[in-house]
Amino acid sequence: MGKDCISCGSCGMPLTQAEDFALSDMNSSFCKHCVDDKGKLLDFEKILKGTAKFYVDSQGINLETATQMAKEMLLEMPVWKKPGRGNNNV
Repeated sequence: MGKDCISCGSCGMPLTQAEDFALSDMNSSFCKHCVDDKGKLLDFEKILKGTAKFYVDSQGINLETATQMAKEMLLEMPVWKKPGRGNNNV
């Protein structure tokens, strides 16, 4: 039986190596892109912009479409489903 793929609880990025995790802490629930330099989760808008930019750069789609795709995907992630997080403020 294969090992489950661990992913960021904020953006869904696969966490396969220590350097993928926030602050290289393999116990973190987040990736290096979703936290600040102290390991605190960035706000929803910053993560949304970064995710949309990733879609534009990697898939060549326009920013408006990328932003909508990113928003729909992020709102399905565990951290943003919690009350008081991004889904209540977006």
